[in-house]
Parts: sequence; C-alpha cells; structure tokens
Amino acid sequence: MTTVKKFKPRVSREWLEQEYVGKRRDCVQIGKELGKDPSAIRGWLVTYGIPTRPRGANGGAAAYAFKKGEPSAFKGRTHSPEAKEKLKQACLADGRVPYLVNGQPYMRGRTGADNPHWKGGATPERQAFYRSDEWKAACKAVWHRANACCERCGLDYRVVRSQRGPKFHVHHIVSFAVRELRAVVSNLVLLCADCHRFVHSRANTDREFLALDPAETGESPVMALLEAS
Repeated sequence: MTTVKKFKPRVSREWLEQEYVGKRRDCVQIGKELGKDPSAIRGWLVTYGIPTRPRGANGGAAAYAFKKGEPSAFKGRTHSPEAKEKLKQACLADGRVPYLVNGQPYMRGRTGADNPHWKGGATPERQAFYRSDEWKAACKAVWHRANACCERCGLDYRVVRSQRGPKFHVHHIVSFAVRELRAVVSNLVLLCADCHRFVHSRANTDREFLALDPAETGESPVMALLEAS
C-alpha cells in the first residue's frame, strides 16, 4: 500500500490558488518567495486539491538557468544536515572516500603507484608512442578487423560520422603500462566513446574488455595474449 505524504500548508487556499492559477507562478517562484522547497509548495497544492500543471510547463529548467549579470536562483540555499548525511552515505556506499581522512586530504602524499591515476610513469612515453608508426599500423589493423564498428555495441562509425556522433577509441585490454602488449592487435579493441566509458566504469562488474586478475585465473594475461598473437 502506497502512503501519500501529507503537507500542512502555511498559506491560505485562496492565496495559493491566486498565485499558482491566477498569476501562473510556478512552485519554484512561490517557494523562493516563501523560503520553502518547491516540492513543499506542490504538496500544498495537492493538499488543497488545486490541479497542478506538468513540470516544466513554464519553461522548465531553461527558465531557471544562470543568466549573466543576474544572481543565481540557488544563492543562499543549502542542503539540510540530514540531506548532507544522506549524500555522504551514498558516496561512501559507491566506493568514494571523504576528502579529509584524520584531518588530512585523502590524496596528500600519494604519489607514484600509490596514486589511483598512476599509469606506470609512462605519460611522456605514451605521447611519443601514440605518434609512432608502430601504433598507427596497429590501429589500422584494429579498425580493419572491426570493420569500423564498435566491438561492444556494434555502432557503425560510418553511420554516425556525418552526424557528429560519438568518437571511437582503440582500447587496451591489458594496460598500456605493459610494454610488450602496447601494439599487439589481439590486445586492442575498437570501442565507441560510450562503450569505452562503460568499460572503465564501476558498472563493468564482469570486467568486459579488461584483463582478468591473474590471481583468479592462475595464468598471466600477458603470456596468453603473446601466445595468441
């Protein structure tokens, strides 16, 4: 059974109806004047039985977008302590960590391999490699093998190119940090930008297009790919 939350209006029905129906003001505008959240104003309308308009009927988000020279519609509005705590718990459950740990920034002093963005110290080397003939030849072979289609979703680059669709990337299954496999075609896969983001996201729980952990498989992904090539 669904429970409907009851709102106790702080204004009269006549005043609210005049503002909302007569003047066609929306919940955001009325809430701003009264210092209340728009959802509370909508709750008052429902409590009084005043028919509500579809959200966005007065212009939607565009009506409240920041305009140069005007103060932000959200200036002075802050989350309640309860809302802040809920956001904090949601972030922790998602695997993120607080900015301060024991009073110190979480990332302070984390350099080299201790930093989650560490790429094996290969950034300048990476830039040079991506300009090399070896890499260009490997990419050409990958595009030919994939027939210019994303190897995850099947999106055809030739179809979306004229529509300014997503870009396509050549992705390393085993990290770029492993030098032996940087230009091995069997270690490379062609992905559209959306699929590339998915592969590197937490949503990729099956580690699709990512090398499996040797501790789980009992074999080295490097040796497997070198043998396959």
